[in-house]
Amino acid sequence: MDLSSLFRKELTWGRHKLLALFAVLVVLPAVFAYATFAFQHVLPTDAPIAIAPQTASVTRDDLNIAKAAVTFFSDPATYETKAAAMDALNREQVYTVLTVPPNLTDGSLGTAQFHVYVSGSVVPYQRPAQALTSITSYALDNTLPRDVTATRHVVGKKYSLSSYLVPTFVLTLVSLVALAYLPYTFDSEAAVLDRLRVETSLHAVVASKIAFFAGLLVVPLAVFDVVSASMGADLHVLSVGTVVVTLLTFCLLSLVAATVVLVVGFGAWGRIANLLVLGFVLTFSGLAYPVGFFSPARRWLVRHVPTHYAAIATRGYVLRGDPVTAYADWLLGLAAAVVVAAVAFSGAVELYERRA
Repeated sequence: MDLSSLFRKELTWGRHKLLALFAVLVVLPAVFAYATFAFQHVLPTDAPIAIAPQTASVTRDDLNIAKAAVTFFSDPATYETKAAAMDALNREQVYTVLTVPPNLTDGSLGTAQFHVYVSGSVVPYQRPAQALTSITSYALDNTLPRDVTATRHVVGKKYSLSSYLVPTFVLTLVSLVALAYLPYTFDSEAAVLDRLRVETSLHAVVASKIAFFAGLLVVPLAVFDVVSASMGADLHVLSVGTVVVTLLTFCLLSLVAATVVLVVGFGAWGRIANLLVLGFVLTFSGLAYPVGFFSPARRWLVRHVPTHYAAIATRGYVLRGDPVTAYADWLLGLAAAVVVAAVAFSGAVELYERRA
C-alpha cells in the first residue's frame, strides 16, 4: 500500500470521526482560548472587596468613608468583623480585605494605618492587588484629614501559577470524562441498551457506569498528588475534601450527560449537546480565573453555576489544605444538585421508555 492509499485511508477514517475531531481540534481549543484571553478585556476594576473594622471602636461612619473612597475602582461590601471578612476572602467571595482604623476624621491624630489582605492562593490576583493597595492609599489620603498608609499582607502561602492551575486541571479532567467520554460510551452501547433495559433497568445501567468511572477518577488524583510531591509542590490533591468534591462534581455532570443523551438522542446530536454543556461548564465555572476578573453580569451568572463552588472548594482543599468542613454548606449544595439531576434523569428515562 503506497503513501497516497494510506492517506486516503486516514481521510476515510476522518470522515467517520468528524464529530470527535471537531470536538478535539475546534471546540476545546476555542474554550481554552476564550478562558485564557477573555479576562484581559475586563480588568478587575470592580472586583469585590471587603471593608472591615480593625477594632471595636471603629464606627459605621469610618467604614462608610473607607467604602466611599474605594467604590470608584472596586465593588466594596461592609463586614461587621474582620473574621467574617477573612472567611469571605477564603471562599473567594471577595478578593481583598481592607481593614479600617478608628477616628478617620480626627485630624489631630497621627497617620491612619489601613491594612490590605489578599490570599496567596489566588495567584492571578496578586499583581492587581499590588496596584489596588497603592490606589487605596492614594484615594484615602486625598479624602481624609489624616495622613494615610496602606500595608499589603498576603494571607497563607504564595503559590506559583503552575500550582494554582492543578485544581483547574483536576476539574477539567472530571468535566471531560463526564461530558465527553461518558456520552461516547453510551453511544457505543446504544445497540444493546434495549436488551439491558429488559434484563435490568436504565437506572441500574447508568448508575453502575457512573460508579465505575467515579472509582477510576481516584487514579488521576493520585497521579496529580505524586507528580506534585515529586516537583516539590505543597499540594493536597488526594485529600478527603478533594476526593469528595471531585466525586460529587462527577456524579452531577454525569447525570446531566446521561439526561442529555436520553432527551436529545444517541449519536451525533447527543454528543454535540453534551459538548455544548462542557463548553458552558469550562467557561462559566471560574475554573481558571477568579470571578472578580469578570464583568458584573458574567459574575452573576458564574455565581449561579454549581461547579463554580466546586472549583473554589477544590482550590481550598488542594492549595490551602482546608478541612472538609470548611465548605460543608457548598458540599451539601452540590449533593442537592446531584439529587435534582437524578430526578431529571429519572424523568428522561421515563420519556425514553415511552418513545422506545
